[in-house]
Amino acid sequence: MLKELEDNYTGTYNLLQNLPSINDAEYTAALNELYPKSESISIDYAVMEKSKNIYVIPADFGWDDIGTWKSLERYIEKDYQNNISKGKNIEISDSTNCIVYGDKKSIILIDVEDLCVIEGEDTIVVCKKESVDKIKSFRK
Repeated sequence: MLKELEDNYTGTYNLLQNLPSINDAEYTAALNELYPKSESISIDYAVMEKSKNIYVIPADFGWDDIGTWKSLERYIEKDYQNNISKGKNIEISDSTNCIVYGDKKSIILIDVEDLCVIEGEDTIVVCKKESVDKIKSFRK
């Protein structure tokens, strides 16, 4: 895989050369410093589509794009009102079919339905669940 990165995704390969071993005490700090410097591209486009060493084995198994907020509904247990919440300070009252994610601030939902409430580092997003994919069109 490193050879494929070197051949097809040089910028990230060069960054990885500065990353200490995963067992090194400095690993996490180095990863946090280097990761934002890497190009934002999926491994499919960066390597897989360019490689001459890819083989496919037919198989019948489920696949899911767990990289979306709505995909959480398939993997995180819902409460009795069909809400998903992940975080420390979340309270939900008379609300249904919502996704709530946050750890730093208190989040309280009252009498709402079909919302996503997502706390980021410096932003809180509140939107209809059907519009949650529009998040990526704002900040990077």
